[in-house]
Formats: sequence, structure tokens, C-alpha cells
Amino acid sequence: MPEETTKRNSKDSVFVDLFSDMSYVFRLYQDLHPEDKEAKLEDVEIRTLESTFVNTRYNDLGFVVGDKLVLLVEAQSSWSENIPLRMFFYVCDTYRRYIDDRKMNEYRKEALKLPPSELYLVYSGPDKVPDRFSLKEICFDGLGTLDLEVEVLKEINGTIHGEYIGFCKEFSEQWKKRGNSVKCIQETIQVCIEKGYLAEYLQTHRNEVITMVQKLFDEETQQAKYYESVEKESYEKGRLETLKENAASMRAGGLDDETIARFLRVDVADVKIWLDSDENQTA
Repeated sequence: MPEETTKRNSKDSVFVDLFSDMSYVFRLYQDLHPEDKEAKLEDVEIRTLESTFVNTRYNDLGFVVGDKLVLLVEAQSSWSENIPLRMFFYVCDTYRRYIDDRKMNEYRKEALKLPPSELYLVYSGPDKVPDRFSLKEICFDGLGTLDLEVEVLKEINGTIHGEYIGFCKEFSEQWKKRGNSVKCIQETIQVCIEKGYLAEYLQTHRNEVITMVQKLFDEETQQAKYYESVEKESYEKGRLETLKENAASMRAGGLDDETIARFLRVDVADVKIWLDSDENQTA
């Protein structure tokens, strides 16, 4: 598996674990809406959908705050202009589930009253990206009436998403120095605690984060070895077929098996097995 994928999945696994804790989800809402002094932790309901995004659901989060707001958040360290399109699919599925759970009927005469939605990208990559971008401008060249906007959160600051961005950037720096190693995640945690990036979470879950990331490293190392063995096997199989074809052409041209073996740098016994087997099958 490519090294960039290993690095990205490691950070994404922390995102999922972090926001599986409702208190951090509520803090995210408070950071995005500090003006809302009435919202309570029990108002928050996680609405993350399985298998909605193209690859995995490692790095997405959906939640509703009472009946007031639907917030959909995706975290990425690599830039993609297809994020508004993925968000469009996501928000449609989220509203569908919201309607079904409340046994609402979209075919009735009166309009359904639905909570407005807000869409965010938490971006921790190196590229310069806009503060917001839209489905209409990117996918439809500004034409038509269908649109959807995504706000980009990209600054390291004292918010929970800002601290997560700081964690991701520190992890990337440590990974450049140490690669897929326990030392990489250990140093990342230590530096982030010192800088105040997800300090409470990392202090409380230090061992779990190390185990989680190390397990991911191990899994992806095994996958890489498997893919390497498959590629090698495919190469060897293709090479063998080429040798057989060349040997058959040489015998058809009148060369004896010993000459063919010397030319192809193989054992004469192998030449006889290949060609005699083919002749028997043809007969």
C-alpha cells in the first residue's frame, strides 16, 4: 500500500476515535457556534453514515443538534474538488434518515420543517485551498440552480478542529523522520501534548492511540507484502509463458532442444517438458 495512504489512514483513525466521544462532538459544535449558549450535550445526536463516502468512513462525521441544525464534517489531508459532490450525496442520505426516523411524509401537502445544514471540510494538508467552495461552481461550471457550499477549516488554533489539524501536521513531520514506527506516534503524542493539541484526549488515550496506529501500520505492512508477492507471481508467470512461446517458435524453426535451452538459458529438461506437453495437448 502506498506510504501516503498509510499516513492518511493513521490520522483518520484518530479522527474517528476522537469524535466517537460525544463530549468532543459537542465541543466541536460549541467551537463552530459559540453564540449558542442554550445547547446542551444531550441535544447532540451523531448521524455519521456507513459507506457513504467513496473510500471509507474513516474521516467523516455527521451530527444533529436537536431540531436546529445538521452538521456534516469531513477531514482530509489531501485536496479534492469532489468533496462538495460527496457532501451532496451525504446530506441527501442524512435528511432521508432524519425524515424516516421521525416518520415524516414528504408527499403531504404541507411543507416539512427540516433543520438547516452546515458543511465543513477540516483540511490539514500542505496545499493552499479556498475558504469555501461550492458544488455549482466546481461541478457545473457555475450553471444551473442546484448548489451546495462547503466551508474549509484549515487553521491551527484552540478549537477542537484546530487542535486536530495541529495533530495531523505534527504527525506528518514525525512520519517523515521515522516512517511507520511506534516512535513516530510516540513522539507525535508527546509533542502535541506539549503544544496543547488534543492534549486531554492524548493524555487519556495515549496507549490506545499508540496501539491503534501501530495495528494499522502492521496491517498495511502485511498488505504491502501481499501485493508485492502477487506482483512477483504475476511477473514470473508472464515470463514463463514468454519462454514457452519462444521455445515453441524455435523448435518450429528447426532448432533442437539443446540449442533452444542454451539460447534461452534454461534447462533442456524444462524445454522438453514445455514443448512435449503442448504437443500432447494439441494431439
